[in-house]
Amino acid sequence: MNNLWSGSSALRSIDETLQTIRNDAVRLDNQLSQLTQSIASNQRQRNQLINGIAKVRLSSIEKGDLLQVMSSADREAEEILKNRDAALKTLNEQIEKTHQNVLQREKNREDLLDRLNKVSQQIVDAEASVQEKLKSDKVYLEKLSDATEVDSIAQESNRKVEIALEDMTAKSEPYQADKLFMYLYERGFGTTEYSAGLFARFMDGWVAKLINYEEGRVNYWNLSEIPKRLEQHAEQAIQLADEAHMDVQQYELDRLNEAGVNDLNKQLDVLRVELDQFDDEIEDQETQLNQKLEDRSRFTSGQDDYLKRSIKSLTDALKHQDLQAVHRYVTATASPTDDQLVLQLQSIDDQLDHIEGDLSDVRGLHDSKITRLKELESVRRNFKNSRYDDVRSGFGNKALLSGVLTQFLQGVVNGSDVWRVIQRNQRYRNVGSIPDFGSGSLGRGSLGDIADILVGSAQRASRQSTWNWPTPRRGGGTFRIPTGRRSSGSRSSSRRSSGGFKTGGGF
Repeated sequence: MNNLWSGSSALRSIDETLQTIRNDAVRLDNQLSQLTQSIASNQRQRNQLINGIAKVRLSSIEKGDLLQVMSSADREAEEILKNRDAALKTLNEQIEKTHQNVLQREKNREDLLDRLNKVSQQIVDAEASVQEKLKSDKVYLEKLSDATEVDSIAQESNRKVEIALEDMTAKSEPYQADKLFMYLYERGFGTTEYSAGLFARFMDGWVAKLINYEEGRVNYWNLSEIPKRLEQHAEQAIQLADEAHMDVQQYELDRLNEAGVNDLNKQLDVLRVELDQFDDEIEDQETQLNQKLEDRSRFTSGQDDYLKRSIKSLTDALKHQDLQAVHRYVTATASPTDDQLVLQLQSIDDQLDHIEGDLSDVRGLHDSKITRLKELESVRRNFKNSRYDDVRSGFGNKALLSGVLTQFLQGVVNGSDVWRVIQRNQRYRNVGSIPDFGSGSLGRGSLGDIADILVGSAQRASRQSTWNWPTPRRGGGTFRIPTGRRSSGSRSSSRRSSGGFKTGGGF
């Protein structure tokens, strides 16, 4: 278990993958920006060429008003594009500032996590020292032995109840299927609870003899009563087992307090609160960053209001009635080489068709990157909220986790797939103390040798561990990716009632 890939290292790998996606999004942003600028530039060139054709080929009467309209549209488009460049520059500055804020907070969080895990390791080391002393503490061993015995009795009592209930269910079916028997039994016939008139008594007695009711009543009553008696005994045994568990645990807590673990836990709680605040700030900054990236994508993909107004200005000018003369000239031209301006105009029209096709393709890639960025941010948020970056947390298959992140980059798997792989391979490492030592072993069947108790063994869900153990953060953001049951060997993380590490309390 000590050879696991640490949770903090896995988190860094996720962060690196996130940065790769962000870099890809920026690269696609640049491509989109170049394409939209090219479209705007080609539209203006097209307008200027038409102006040139009009100057050369049209009469002074035809071209006067047309040139005035198109020159005005060109100047308006140029002014709109200047404003667009200024707005995009401001947005880019905001994106860069927000991105730097995210990176700085992530760096601060990483430093804080390192401090937190050092305190957590101090707690684990102190627990390990206490556990070592308890192994030779005669008072403690006697308490643990007594608790183990009553715990075993409680488990055996529970097992007998389950067997009796199964036995009752199977053997009572013939009785419950007999309507005459159940009629008499539910009326309490043959007991002091039975009440009926003379004729009814006579008829019920006749039916009872007919179906041999008395023998069946005794058998059915025993089937029903045995589980009840066993349940009462089991409840008493469980209560004794819980009291014995609390006695052992309190002894452990007293020794931990003497070792200074409570003070360390207070330090850890303060660091946890600070770490959670960083996570909230990072999430807020990432939300703002994603919104600004979406705003910029409208610019870079040519869907912003500025570019639409610029193109509309030129398009409206091209609807001028005198432009029909230009169209007649272009149509009448026998060869594109006949006139250089017409040839250039046709070339620009072809370029615009190609650029708009490229723009649509790159826009789709860019949208996909933004979607994947949000998915992986959600995975990382789940990772942090689950306390998988804790000093105890690790991952048993580094190659698989690295591989699935690579596949995520390639678009082979989605965020939910990544999260399932993370959950399935997450384990808690033995970094010093044994979480299921002593009272932690109670409720799992048999005590065994204390020194050989393994991390990850089952524990009564209703009992909380004495020893340092991480649990998910509560109220720390929304889990957008569905979580499933972890595989065996991975500790259930639902035992604590509040954030942070607690010693005998209740991350």
